[in-house]
Amino acid sequence: MNIRVTWRIAAFPLALAGLSIVPLMGCDKAAELQSDLCCSDFTPGADLAAVQWGLDGQAELNYGAVMQSVSDFTGAAGSIVADVTSACQAIALDLGEDAATITATKPSERAKQWCELAIDALGDATADLSISFQPPSCTVDASVQANCEAKCTANAECQLTPGEIIARCDPAELSGRCEGKCEGSCEGSANLAVNCEGACEGTCEGTCDGDCAVTTESGECRGECKGNCTGQCRGSCSFEAGASVQCNADCSGTCDVDFKAPKCRAKLKAPEAECKASAQCDGSCEASASARASCREPAVNIEGGTDAEAVIATLKTNLPRLLVAAQARGALLLDSAEAVVTAAASLEGEATGSVKAGACLIPASNAIKQAVENIEASLTASVNVMGKLEITPASE
Repeated sequence: MNIRVTWRIAAFPLALAGLSIVPLMGCDKAAELQSDLCCSDFTPGADLAAVQWGLDGQAELNYGAVMQSVSDFTGAAGSIVADVTSACQAIALDLGEDAATITATKPSERAKQWCELAIDALGDATADLSISFQPPSCTVDASVQANCEAKCTANAECQLTPGEIIARCDPAELSGRCEGKCEGSCEGSANLAVNCEGACEGTCEGTCDGDCAVTTESGECRGECKGNCTGQCRGSCSFEAGASVQCNADCSGTCDVDFKAPKCRAKLKAPEAECKASAQCDGSCEASASARASCREPAVNIEGGTDAEAVIATLKTNLPRLLVAAQARGALLLDSAEAVVTAAASLEGEATGSVKAGACLIPASNAIKQAVENIEASLTASVNVMGKLEITPASE
């Protein structure tokens, strides 16, 4: 899996400009200029809302939105490579590998080495295992996108409301807390059991009217249910057509009362004309929202392998993070990469109006390069582990 992103950065005569004016300033001004030249304000994953970039009018708003998207994107890339590294490291150590064999210090290389070690540790122990999983999913933070758009227009009346989230989201992508009856599906996870009367993509805890992968001595289901599950589902429970169930988590579908804290799993539709920002801002706001998306760890079902208790235990704990990286968060970040790079490159002209703005393009560009490496390493490493396991979605 290859990601090729081109990055350009203008050559600003920063050193010359700085040296020519420092002798004419007092110490306080010189210190301020040094801070601007070194760009102490940009950090991957930081909230940059309070930073002043030294530009005027719309240029300041555009620059701020783009730099926030770069910060969000590069911070998320750092998180995903850390998650993949941590999951593979745990698998390898749980199965007796020696941490001293890992020599890399660069995050992308550490992810690669730990996941290769995890694959070695798994060896042939997974040959008799049947592994299925609930497909992971991410929910885009609509409020991040809309509030960013409002800042770009400098219009306080454009802040997002729950009603506007619903209006700007495709109904098929809408979810939220339903305090009434939910029609559609109730979205749980490996760590959250939800009420279920239907098909459970995950682990069924209750009664299964079909084949259940694991049953207790009393006959209750505690595994994948190939049929309807009645009870609790550690995963996503899709209700039968016409069924209306009290959902104790996020409901995807329709609710007979207004959704509480509605969310959208996709990009929001364009805002009203008076709240529409520049194309540069819009792209950056979408990228920030995608980078800050919340992703649900999927339930994993493992059958067979009576002599592989340690392997099964570590996979149940750590495999969900690799699935999220490979099939949910990684895809979102890939979709955002081109938009972030394009928007950042467009700042070259505007940034020449401020020493700080020009200087901050340098660490931002370096962070983007590292972020792309981290995403590529995360996807490749997690996909390689899953290839070793030959796992399939629970619905197949």
